[in-house]
Amino acid sequence: MDEKAFAATDDYTKPKYYALVEFPYPSGQGLHVGHPRPYTALDIVARKRRLQGYNVLYPMGWDAFGLPTENYAIKNHIHPKIVTKNNVARFKNQLQSLGYSFDWDREINTTDPNYYHWTQWIFLKLYKAGLAYKSEMPVNWCTSCKVGLANEEVVNGVCERCGSPVVRKMKSQWMLKITEYADKLIDGLDSVDYVEKVKVSQRNWIGRSNGAEVDFSIAGADDSFASIQHARILYLV
Repeated sequence: MDEKAFAATDDYTKPKYYALVEFPYPSGQGLHVGHPRPYTALDIVARKRRLQGYNVLYPMGWDAFGLPTENYAIKNHIHPKIVTKNNVARFKNQLQSLGYSFDWDREINTTDPNYYHWTQWIFLKLYKAGLAYKSEMPVNWCTSCKVGLANEEVVNGVCERCGSPVVRKMKSQWMLKITEYADKLIDGLDSVDYVEKVKVSQRNWIGRSNGAEVDFSIAGADDSFASIQHARILYLV
């Protein structure tokens, strides 16, 4: 680390290679087997590219915002900033002990104001473009954590984090209009160098579907009945 053996340089005579792996959430538990598995795989690729003469950028950072830190801080009367700092130090020491070839000069932390300043900037751009908006929608609501949970965070009807019951609740949520780019995302898969199974999974996840809307007039039906039949036809299509 001190010798900066793995630091990317401004040498434009070399071909560039950007090796990016998902940043960990620095919990108090430290690393688990799910962390070194992808880091080791990409570390092998990064080292190979360096030997092939590439100028490799292989960064590491911390996806550090999260409810677990907030709950831990409240429960133990410790400021979240201190909790995050201690957890990051622990993770960093563990990763360095494994000998990965990360460029630690490019280390980032999502709780750094210099970093989230730009995430706020991006959100404002999305909002002004009409791509960020608020909407009422049902969420998985933890009765203890008082927060919405992803489906994956609900196990047998309870919060996987604290074990409290989870209920469905209508909440006002910030939404991003990702569907505006669905066609562009799918069509763009034809021009990227991904393995085919990844392209298929992305197409299925985005879920483009084509249908038709048909209106039928029903003799003797009032407006409310006709609207119900119209809705059923749309659903079947």
